[in-house]
Amino acid sequence: MMPEPATSPEPKPAASKGPGCLMTFALTGLAALLIAGVIAWKFFDASLGFAKQGWSFFSGLPEKFQTHRITETFLESITRIDSTDGDVLELATMETMETITKFDMKMALNDLLYLGTTESEIRTPVVYRFHLKLSDDWRLTTNGNVLRVVAPVIRPSLPPAIRTEGMEKHSESGWLRFNAAENLAALEKNLTPTLEKRAGSPAKIKQVREICRKSVAEFVRKWLLREEQWREGGITTIVVVFADEPEAGAPEKVEAATIHLHEPPLP
Repeated sequence: MMPEPATSPEPKPAASKGPGCLMTFALTGLAALLIAGVIAWKFFDASLGFAKQGWSFFSGLPEKFQTHRITETFLESITRIDSTDGDVLELATMETMETITKFDMKMALNDLLYLGTTESEIRTPVVYRFHLKLSDDWRLTTNGNVLRVVAPVIRPSLPPAIRTEGMEKHSESGWLRFNAAENLAALEKNLTPTLEKRAGSPAKIKQVREICRKSVAEFVRKWLLREEQWREGGITTIVVVFADEPEAGAPEKVEAATIHLHEPPLP
């Protein structure tokens, strides 16, 4: 009998990878991604900071090579110089906030069609001054120790002083109007003449009349003190009225403000 050929043993199948190996591989990959992300973010943040510093340096570079100067110039052209000849006695100042408004309404078709109204307004602080003229007529009468003074009328000092640092302007055109700028320019051009009229108005004079009365009384008081008319038996009381007041024509009336010479000077 012939011997049977030897048979090699069959290879064993490779053991399959279990689920634990896949989980490990996935966690490792995720950790690697996280580490890479952190590194990339740090690199980007550092690069961004460097870029900002670089941009800040280069953007500020032109200023390092330039000089900023602000220059104001003043050009004077004298048009008139007037002398008061020492004839003005200033009595009072008053500062107000004035508002001047200009309306421009337009109609068409014999006033049947309304085309709108342009409204412009200027609001500004104004300083008014008031005086009288020493050369105008003065009337002084005495009654015992009382001196009655009929002083000249109060006059506004023109032009009023406009405080441009506080000026506010506003202009708005109507729905079919396009002249807001022109209307405001016209208002501003006539601002000084308008304020001059207000300065001499009866309302403005009335507002300062009493303080002007006290100023005249104090002026006369100092004159009397200088002339030594306040001694015993002399003038002790001053009554002041202005020439445009009804009391000016009635010497017996003494309702106007008085000042006593033995009192301290008016503030």
